[in-house]
Amino acid sequence: MTQVTRRRVLSLFLLLFLASAGSAEAYLLSSSQITRQMVKKLGRPVTATLQQKELFFRRAQSETPDQENLVFHEVVTLSKPDRFHSVVTAGEKRVEQYSTFDTWFRVVDGELDPKGAERAADRYRDPLQFRRDSLMAQRLTDAGVDLSVTSLNRHAGRIAWVMGAKSADTTVRPQFWVDKESFLPMRWILFDKKSAQQVEIWYHDWFKQGKAMYPARIEFYADGRLFREIHIEKVTAAKPLDAKLFDPARYAEKKDAPAKEAPAAPEASEKQRRMEELERILSNDPLAF
Repeated sequence: MTQVTRRRVLSLFLLLFLASAGSAEAYLLSSSQITRQMVKKLGRPVTATLQQKELFFRRAQSETPDQENLVFHEVVTLSKPDRFHSVVTAGEKRVEQYSTFDTWFRVVDGELDPKGAERAADRYRDPLQFRRDSLMAQRLTDAGVDLSVTSLNRHAGRIAWVMGAKSADTTVRPQFWVDKESFLPMRWILFDKKSAQQVEIWYHDWFKQGKAMYPARIEFYADGRLFREIHIEKVTAAKPLDAKLFDPARYAEKKDAPAKEAPAAPEASEKQRRMEELERILSNDPLAF
């Protein structure tokens, strides 16, 4: 082999090496690969109780910081294989959510709420409740995430796998972000079907309890405004939930009380305003708060 031929062979080898290295650098995981790694990191389906504190923030700032939000304490139970139950007690009201992969409904004071409908913000629980890649992939698809599209992007100073959007996209569309290194959820971008508002859910400070992972804090944004936070304060073992609890037929349907004509008040008191805000939250309309 002549010297010229050897040089050509070496040059060709170098070009192939650089091309393969560039391809490896640009290689993107598929949605199925990302989802599979994510649920592996999250841990298998669990049966556990989560003690949570929920904060709802007002649109306008008040002079008293303590009045700038409403605080509720919520008890969430996750039960194998994919059952979710939450209880919020506020004053004399008791609001419960029941959810499986195929079911979602709300019960208020023991009665089925016919106006209850799952909203975008309710889907924060998806990574906690559906710890199987097939179920999570279907939830993403149902929310409008195009699983044929993946990319890499940056969020909160970290690089993330993005399912449902390209990094060069100028139009915001439903997408799910997963930390590139830890494979834990970072960000959910959805559009609420009822209000058509863009809702973002941010997951922070994942911690391990037993063999499963949980986010210590979850933030909710509507059209860029922070309107809600959840702080998971404690995780403990729980008893399995009976499948019969998730049959809406077992709950009497709530009927609206006849409207009573009240005398017009010159100006609503602060307590009345807070009660109106509370009613909107308990009616599952936090975006109106």
